[in-house]
Amino acid sequence: MSALPQADPKGPVAVPAASPVVKEITVKYDYAKKAVSVSPDTVDKGTSARFKNPNGKLTIVFLSPTGREIETIADTDVCHLVIGGSYHFKCFFTDSDGAVHEGPNDGGVIIVSPTQP
Repeated sequence: MSALPQADPKGPVAVPAASPVVKEITVKYDYAKKAVSVSPDTVDKGTSARFKNPNGKLTIVFLSPTGREIETIADTDVCHLVIGGSYHFKCFFTDSDGAVHEGPNDGGVIIVSPTQP
C-alpha cells in the first residue's frame, strides 16, 4: 500500500448526509504566472477532500519522490488523506471552453499535517 492519499476504492462517491464533511481544496491555474495555486495548501491528517478547479474540470496525478505517476484523482473523487506528509501532484485543467492545460509548471503540493507520527 502506498503512503499517498487514497481515493475511495469504489471510485467517485456521493457523500451521505451522515458522513464527515468533505473539504474542498481549490486548485487554480494562474495564466499570468503560468503556475498553480492550491488553497488551502495544508490539511489535517484524516481529512476527506475533493480537489476542485473553479473554472472547469480538474484531474490530479500524485507523484512518487522519483516523479513516477502513482495515483489519479478526478474532481468528482473523494480523497481520504490518512498519512501525513508533503505530496506533489501534476494538474490537468479542462476549462469551461474545453481547453486542456498541462505543462511543466502545472503542478501543486498538498501538505497533510502532522507530517510525522
